[in-house]
Amino acid sequence: MMMLNRLSRIDLILFLISLLIVFNGLDFPFYWDNVVQISVPANWYYETNFNYFYVPDELATGHQTFVGMLFAGVWKIFGRTLLVSHLLMLPFVFGFLYQLHKLLINLQIKVLSTRILILIFILIDATVLSQLSGLTFEVFHLFFFLLCINATLKKRNFLLMIAFVLLAQTSLRGTISAGGIMGFQFLYQYANKTKFSYKNYLVYIPGLISIVLFLVLFKVHKGWVIANTVSNNWKESGELASVNEIARNIGVFGWRLIDFGRVFIFLLFAFLSMQILRKWRFKDHIIQTLFLIAMTQFILFFAIIIIFRNPFGHRYLIPIMIPIIIVTVYWISTYLRRPWLWLSLCFISLASGHFWLYPEKVSQGWDATTMHWNFFEVSDEMEDYLTRTEMDRAKIGTFFPHYKLMKNYQLKPKESISYQKATENETDYILYSNTFNVSDSIVDALHNEWELIQEFEQNKVFIQFLKRK
Repeated sequence: MMMLNRLSRIDLILFLISLLIVFNGLDFPFYWDNVVQISVPANWYYETNFNYFYVPDELATGHQTFVGMLFAGVWKIFGRTLLVSHLLMLPFVFGFLYQLHKLLINLQIKVLSTRILILIFILIDATVLSQLSGLTFEVFHLFFFLLCINATLKKRNFLLMIAFVLLAQTSLRGTISAGGIMGFQFLYQYANKTKFSYKNYLVYIPGLISIVLFLVLFKVHKGWVIANTVSNNWKESGELASVNEIARNIGVFGWRLIDFGRVFIFLLFAFLSMQILRKWRFKDHIIQTLFLIAMTQFILFFAIIIIFRNPFGHRYLIPIMIPIIIVTVYWISTYLRRPWLWLSLCFISLASGHFWLYPEKVSQGWDATTMHWNFFEVSDEMEDYLTRTEMDRAKIGTFFPHYKLMKNYQLKPKESISYQKATENETDYILYSNTFNVSDSIVDALHNEWELIQEFEQNKVFIQFLKRK
């Protein structure tokens, strides 16, 4: 009974944390790729009253659009607002945290303080927290991912079957993670000397059928699949990388994993991995399970990502980051001498990730750090300024992700309010922020050939309104 009460108290605390995270970002707009991957199709379904299943080629990214349908359906009932959109995320944010704690219990991490430490380390990670606070695929992806893991560990086959279908259809990244789940079950049963039986994998058939069916029907209807060959917006996503580009992708893959303060965590995990791989011996069952989860996700994401030219973000790799953070914190707490020294170093490093800011000419994964919250503040100030001065947005050029219609990222009803795409239009005015990751030549041109009219800055994140000299 005491154990049940303790668990219920932790779950209540996790729900309150979920409320805090969601309510902190109630006015956060759709941001970065989630504008085109969620908001654009959701607005299209909303405005066409679900009369069509496939979004037009000029709007299609290749991702499944079921999350967009979910948003559009909720908007039809409760209204198309940011408030409604964020409240939709609340059960999935809590579901992620609940399943995360459930995983620690299923792994039989019995020391309560260790479980609490692991939860804190996951929540303090800048990339995880930035996704939980936003309107993003990753919250759905991570919830169904952990639900699949827990269902596998507890041998709840019906739950696994449903969760696997939903994970596979969340997005293309969810589909990759679903493949990793199958790989994990195979290796997990092999490592635990469970006799192989094809019956153990029948549970995945509905999910696999759903993936194949979606891809085949998409190809028949559209003439292309995964990589949009009709629209030029994402043409590089289906192009194979050259040898040099593969080498670069490998480096970027590693950088994405250790970025924003995870460097100490991954150095220690690398040391642990060398110990394991040297003799293929695990200190205990918990480390073995977490290592297999991390490695199966790593192998699939690495093998698929590095061979294509498509740029990839930190959020793609969160299914790798989470089990690595868990196993590293557990290993330090359980097996290392002076664990508080190592844990303190890792914690300070992780916490510092919220303040990492690269030079203006170095591209930064803004959607993967809470630093981008500052952009919402300065952007609102700039919008107020442009409204007061009665500037016509259609005469102002700007850069990704800010040139979309207001309805697509702020869900404002005035569809006419939008900026021009600066790279394609000659304009006398430019709206520029260091969060836009423009090329070095554009940065130099803006500094030398344009006059600063107005600027707003918060925590070194700025937005500038410029006029051609």
